[in-house]
Amino acid sequence: MEYLIGSLLTFIIMVVAAVLSRRREEPPVPWVKYSQTHIHQLIGPYLPSNRAMLPQQKTQSSKHVESMYVRVVFLDNKAYFIKDNVFYEADVVDGDVDKASAKQVDTMAMDAIQLNKIKFIVAKLTEGKDNDSGDSR
Repeated sequence: MEYLIGSLLTFIIMVVAAVLSRRREEPPVPWVKYSQTHIHQLIGPYLPSNRAMLPQQKTQSSKHVESMYVRVVFLDNKAYFIKDNVFYEADVVDGDVDKASAKQVDTMAMDAIQLNKIKFIVAKLTEGKDNDSGDSR
């Protein structure tokens, strides 16, 4: 008889606990549909436009502007530039290039350190150009 009372009491406690736990269930989390369109709508405002990704068109006016100006690299109070497929070096006086001191750079008499410096400068001068206006001569 004493086992019967203990069994009934345990059964009643289990039923009450099950009923109380069902009442406190949280609602299920809504299902989020992951699709390419949904993700694009979320991150679309932060993406660049297609026009920003297109390369600049070569027009007659842009070619004219490129021919009118010379790119110059300033390094160690010297100005380095390429004009008519010749590499020049000039002194810098008060922040301006002294055109009278411009002379052609002789790379044949340079050591490895100077050649690496010149290689870096030429890379910076021709950076971003599709055609370096090279000549087969």
